[in-house]
Amino acid sequence: MVSDPLVMPIARQALACYDLELMKVENPPAFVQLRPGGIVAHLISLNDDECCQGLGWVRPVTFFPSSGSFPGQDSSPQPKGPSAWSVTLELGAVRCAPTPEANRIPTGDEWDDTTQAVMDDAAAMRRAICCLQDLYGARRVLAGSWQPLDIQGGCVGGVIPVTILGPACDCAEAGETSS
Repeated sequence: MVSDPLVMPIARQALACYDLELMKVENPPAFVQLRPGGIVAHLISLNDDECCQGLGWVRPVTFFPSSGSFPGQDSSPQPKGPSAWSVTLELGAVRCAPTPEANRIPTGDEWDDTTQAVMDDAAAMRRAICCLQDLYGARRVLAGSWQPLDIQGGCVGGVIPVTILGPACDCAEAGETSS
């Protein structure tokens, strides 16, 4: 069995920082988890309404060799393999959009409450990035821009990417290559 010494330790640390910060919001999400894939489906659970109970996640997005040009990707081969890898994660959260009963539209107060919850989650993302800077060093953590998510399945929220300079792979542990 081969364990991932690069992405998963960083993702788990990001999740720990994010979970801690989300617990500080007025109405913390009920679910805070690692999620794989190209996107996070907001209503994937069959047992619980993750969206309306609140869903926060850390999603591994990409990783690439970044041997001296963080946060850029190496543009030439490294004779001894990459000396460092950049790992990009997505911190995200969704909340239930106002969904009143039939024959009524959401009130301004309902939209205000939802917007407040989404912005509280965004503030938790920023604080989690500060936590990662404390752990990895400010020069090794680069936050992207927060982006709102369109309403999907009655859920609304936002995401922010964060790229962290991780360790090098250990090429000595790699198996023989085939030709």
